[in-house]
Amino acid sequence: MASYETELNNLKNAQRNAAVANLENTRNQALSNLQAEQQRNAATYNQQRSTANAQNRMSARNFQEYLASTGRANSGLNAQARMQNANNLNTSLNTLNAGEAAALADINRRTTDAHNAYNTGLASANAQIEADYIKNLLDQRNQELARDLQERQFQESVRQFNENLALQKQQLQQRFSSGSGGGGRSSGGRSSRRSSGGSSNNGLEFSDSTGNTSTNAVAQAAAQIAANGMKGFNSLLPAVGEIQTKNGTANVKLYKKNGKYYYKTSSGKEVQYSK
Repeated sequence: MASYETELNNLKNAQRNAAVANLENTRNQALSNLQAEQQRNAATYNQQRSTANAQNRMSARNFQEYLASTGRANSGLNAQARMQNANNLNTSLNTLNAGEAAALADINRRTTDAHNAYNTGLASANAQIEADYIKNLLDQRNQELARDLQERQFQESVRQFNENLALQKQQLQQRFSSGSGGGGRSSGGRSSRRSSGGSSNNGLEFSDSTGNTSTNAVAQAAAQIAANGMKGFNSLLPAVGEIQTKNGTANVKLYKKNGKYYYKTSSGKEVQYSK
């Protein structure tokens, strides 16, 4: 985040420098144009004033020559003419001076406008640059928060998956543990229960309908199965087969191989299951 903020600050400074350079260029160009215009105006008005003076002198001289040619050079007309020429010159000069002053005032106004435009543009550019900086910073932080949230959600999903997997493993282990004891189903309304103390010979486990592992029925069933296999006994389920004998009920654990069910005798002999 710190590196990203540094990059944003560098970007902000670069944008500000570019904005300042652009605004300064615009302002300086306007000021240069105004200065050139002022110089042209000054030269123009000076030339017009010189022209007005020259025209006034020529007009006065022509009128004096006219009076002299008519023998009235010393008459009152000469004095009136000089006064009129002076008034005409003053009027012309005043008009020119007023025009020059107005032009100068307009140049000064536009000069002020150029400075104001620079200041306003700089303030606006700084505000926009700062707003962009804050927006980019907030966007980056929101993206980081979103990534953090996604990471937490992912970690939580992994945790839940592992928790469920462990629970399923535990349940499977419990099922396998309960099944290995030969818990069975009932035959003729009687149920046989797994007994941790039941007889077990190479995978063959016996108990009677009461869970007793030491009755004559259990012994006889084990002996008959060992001698004759499963034939002649009523087996109900492949998983834990419940065997009904004349003297009682015995459970034997079956297992599946190649699509067929087998059990082992007390001597360890593998025998295929058949009803």
